[in-house]
Amino acid sequence: MFTYPTYSSLFSTLYDEQNPVGHLGRGTHYSVFRCAEWFDVIRTPLQEAQLHDFAVIWDEDHDSRVISVIEKLYMAGLFSPVQFIGERKGTLTLIVASIFYFYDEDVINNYKQQINNITANVDFDSWSSDVGSFDRVPGSPQQTFTEGIINAEEHRVITYIRNVDSLWNLGTKKYEPEKKPPWSNPE
Repeated sequence: MFTYPTYSSLFSTLYDEQNPVGHLGRGTHYSVFRCAEWFDVIRTPLQEAQLHDFAVIWDEDHDSRVISVIEKLYMAGLFSPVQFIGERKGTLTLIVASIFYFYDEDVINNYKQQINNITANVDFDSWSSDVGSFDRVPGSPQQTFTEGIINAEEHRVITYIRNVDSLWNLGTKKYEPEKKPPWSNPE
C-alpha cells in the first residue's frame, strides 16, 4: 500500500507531489494536508471541530521548513482562513478565503501583523509575509489575489489554484464520520 510522506504530526498528508508537474513558475507543484480546526473561516471559535484541507504550493526547492511555520500559525489559532500557503524567495504567502479577507479591514490588518510577527521570528530564518485572497465563486476572480505565491502570470496562477481547489474543495468543512457498509464489519 502506498503512503505519502509525513511532514507533520499535526497534519495528515492527503496528496503529495515531490517534483514539478508541467511548466508553471519555477518548478511549481503542490501537496494537500488536513487538520482538525477549532475556528471557522472568519476565526470564530467553534463548538465542534471541523476538517480543514489546505494546499502547500512548492517551488523547485520543495523547502519543507514551511511546515514548521504552518504549525506555529496553526497553534497560534491563525490558520482557519488559509486555503493555500507557500514560500518563495524568503516570503511566506498565505492565500485566505475571500470571505475572511474582506470581512473587516481592521481584522485583516491585525491578522497580517500577527502573521508577520511569526514569520519574522522563525527558529531557522526570518521570512517576510504576504496575505492574498481566494474566491471560488465563478465570475469573481476580482476577489482572488495571489500575491506572488507562484512566479508566473497572474491569470495562469489563478487558473492553477482554482484547479487545485476544484480537485480538493479546500477550506473548512463539517466533519462527517465515514460510513462503512454493513458487510465491512464481519461479526
